[in-house]
Amino acid sequence: MHMKRENLGDVAQVTAGHPIRSAVRDIPGGDVAVVQIKNMKAETGVHWPAVARMVLEGRREPDLLKAGDILFSARGNRNVAVCLDQSPPRAVCSPHFFLIRVKKGQPVLPDFIAWQINLPHSQRYLAQSATGSYITSIRRQVLEQLPLLLPSLERQRLLVRLAHAARREK
Repeated sequence: MHMKRENLGDVAQVTAGHPIRSAVRDIPGGDVAVVQIKNMKAETGVHWPAVARMVLEGRREPDLLKAGDILFSARGNRNVAVCLDQSPPRAVCSPHFFLIRVKKGQPVLPDFIAWQINLPHSQRYLAQSATGSYITSIRRQVLEQLPLLLPSLERQRLLVRLAHAARREK
């Protein structure tokens, strides 16, 4: 079986979540959903009904989330990744996340990257590289250097299907 070794930054673009200057408060009629760490679990993904909606301030046009995006919680002691299989019409992630998008033309499935980030050997790498004493965080360069093993697309699809089946069993 042929496997390629790549760093995450070679196959995907890693950017910071949307900069939000104030506390995220749910505003009725808010035009954008803001995913926070409390809205996400590695096992179940984003719990969309609990995601706060707000009106984003500032001149910067938000980088809206889309299916295939990977959210990585970069702060705290649970540095996990979730691949979005769907997204609401207008949503961003808070700055506590890194947004990971597979680069065009790369033979890698976003679901497979999220699965591999959550594996024990990747979690060990991230834990050893975390900075901060009270609240730890992962720097973007550390995440971009995360080593990945990339089998064929066919094998990636199989592994993702097995992981989803195992999660449903649980």
